[in-house]
Amino acid sequence: MTFKKVLAAAVAAVALMAVAGTATAGDYHNACTTADPRFEINDDELYAKSNPSSPIAFQILDKTTTSERRGYCMSKGKKFPFEGRNSTMRIRFSFNGSTLETTATCEFASSGLPAAYNCEREVVTFDSAGNSGGGGGGLADSCGPGTVWNHNGSTMRPLANGATRRFAYERPRRGLERAGINQCDVVFEGEKQGDSYVGTAYVFSRDCGPIGHPVSGPVTKGGLKVTLYGQAPRRRDDCSVSGYRDDTLVFEYVRSE
Repeated sequence: MTFKKVLAAAVAAVALMAVAGTATAGDYHNACTTADPRFEINDDELYAKSNPSSPIAFQILDKTTTSERRGYCMSKGKKFPFEGRNSTMRIRFSFNGSTLETTATCEFASSGLPAAYNCEREVVTFDSAGNSGGGGGGLADSCGPGTVWNHNGSTMRPLANGATRRFAYERPRRGLERAGINQCDVVFEGEKQGDSYVGTAYVFSRDCGPIGHPVSGPVTKGGLKVTLYGQAPRRRDDCSVSGYRDDTLVFEYVRSE
């Protein structure tokens, strides 16, 4: 789920509470999905799913913001701010006598719009993806000219802006449309950190839509190959996550255009 979808859910929740007549100052969402399915992070606290009442102290080794959006809603002549942010981080912690490390994909969204108000006009003051969107699992702003890469038989375009990196499908291989993949869909978004990429990869489903998971890996062959490792979610027929599998994504340079 991208931060735009999280923000939409936040606004919907506020509207629902307004219908129910409950007064509130707004809505808030702050949660992370860890690559290790035994753990979860809510409101900046790490828990083992087997013991959700006992928070676990953890250290953030690195953290990358992959997308961000800020603005405000106009309602009854007043401004009510909102913001949303997607990030990935690597953490270290102790559990049952062992020191563990894992990565996490985090979503934060907040809306200051009271339940009794409707957003009459949304004003976006900052969007890291640009005005036309292009969040993970969605359409890129442009497939490009530029360099052409290969990913598992599909033709890809790398998209770069500063340290930000994305890979989008220029020409998906035959059969991927059955998985809901279309031209210019983004399969990875994140950042280049030294000789590594860190960010979020997306698994696609025609029925359930894309779902992200944290990945990271090295840039090799003089910058002509990127290999990303993570744990991709498995989904049931009702789209809920049933477990995780080891996943490797390889992108290799083909030519310039």
